[in-house]
Amino acid sequence: MTRDDYKFYVHYSYVLEKMNYTLLTRIDKLITLMLIVLGFSVFAPYSNLFIFGLFVAVLSVLQLVYQFGQEAGMSKEQARHYKRLLIESDTLPEDQLQARYLKIQDTDSNPWKSLERAAFIRACIFAGVPTKYDLTTKEKFIAWCAGDLPLENELTDINDDQQA
Repeated sequence: MTRDDYKFYVHYSYVLEKMNYTLLTRIDKLITLMLIVLGFSVFAPYSNLFIFGLFVAVLSVLQLVYQFGQEAGMSKEQARHYKRLLIESDTLPEDQLQARYLKIQDTDSNPWKSLERAAFIRACIFAGVPTKYDLTTKEKFIAWCAGDLPLENELTDINDDQQA
């Protein structure tokens, strides 16, 4: 692989980890907010507290099993490593760039597969590489929730430049 390939994959990995961090943080905060609101529902004049208790139990189990906050922290740390490598990539020799990329990649988190195509398109936009904009509705929604939905017109400009 060439230096440009490594820079592309470093940027792709950075975007993917950053999107994963943002998405998981938002999910964790949403669950926490819902737990607080449902916790206060015991003071409400509603008679069916069983439903509120059920929702609290389900949300608590989700938070405990999936540990969105902990996973988000791991993604944030990985994104920080990739960002540092991206900044230093122009000054590093190619063999050091490869070695550091592979070392950082060893501790990658496990991002949602639905984020991968959006992160790839974002990396293509960054690198000026033409590609197809073929995100599904689900991928668009999840990328939007993750805070980095690439827009089709951003990619169209690159594809038009490559054809000219």
